[in-house]
Amino acid sequence: MLLPWLGRLHGVFAAWVLLFLISSLVLAAGSGFRADRGRYPDSEMLSNNGRPRFITQMFRPEDLKNRTVLLLDAPADSPNYIGMPPHVIDNLVKGLESKQMRVVRTSGGDPIPLAKNADVAVLTCNFQAYLDLDFHALAAQMNGIYLFDYSGYWDTAAADAAGLLAQNFARAYWPQWLDPELSLFVDYMEEKTSPEDGILLVPSRRLSTTAARARWFLALNEQLIPRRFYLRNPQDGTSFVIEYFEWVQEYNKLQPWKQTQKVRLPKRDFSALHHLSPTRTLAPEEIAAAQSRDIQWILYWDHQADFRLVDWELVPLETAMQWTGEASR
Repeated sequence: MLLPWLGRLHGVFAAWVLLFLISSLVLAAGSGFRADRGRYPDSEMLSNNGRPRFITQMFRPEDLKNRTVLLLDAPADSPNYIGMPPHVIDNLVKGLESKQMRVVRTSGGDPIPLAKNADVAVLTCNFQAYLDLDFHALAAQMNGIYLFDYSGYWDTAAADAAGLLAQNFARAYWPQWLDPELSLFVDYMEEKTSPEDGILLVPSRRLSTTAARARWFLALNEQLIPRRFYLRNPQDGTSFVIEYFEWVQEYNKLQPWKQTQKVRLPKRDFSALHHLSPTRTLAPEEIAAAQSRDIQWILYWDHQADFRLVDWELVPLETAMQWTGEASR
């Protein structure tokens, strides 16, 4: 009696799995078997309390009273509104004002004239006028360069081109390899390098996060095959989460960047934010790694959970060695 029922139950589960596979193939075929970010859930704000610390930490405490924040918000009953809940926005405003910062709210209006002398601009929702924003016009009005995207909707590459530093504080649900800035950088590296080249990955400074999504070198390695990428202690840096955490801690404990000097570039290949370049001279162990392998390029990066063009700079090995030699004289 039991065996026939178990057989029927097994058949139901087998049919469900088969139905799932068929539906997946139909959906994939409908999009031409091409990945589409639109099939993933919308980005979500990471904070549900509206604390302003990400904004306030950009400035010295005694200077906060001289700073202005432009808050791009809209009525929550706007059509298809997705963004921070109104009470969270109110908490953010109160938190900023408690630090004596000036807050200018757009409330669905044109942000460009309101951006005059703003030090920071904050996106709170997906209001279409804000998504189509002219970043060059915004940059011309603002005093500062900082953009805080609490909703995950801004085109950070377009902001970079205008000389603005956009930082995404929303949780993205689509996979790493669908990141638009990553795709732009992959195209750039394909043009800049040869398929047989070797590339040494060099962090610009302390690894600032243990977020697994920050391992953008995994996606670069996969998308730029057959180019060879070299990473310090790769068996841990590319392994499971626990080993990756230990890899971050080990690198931060060794502090090889403290043996080097920052290198400021007058012009960058791909990012307009030349004064924020991750470039530096090379530490002795990095020179040894480059010389013991067939390396043509140094890829400097700043370890962040969001892929930003500003955090990456590709430099010929000869140039990095020249910087190091000049700094040692």
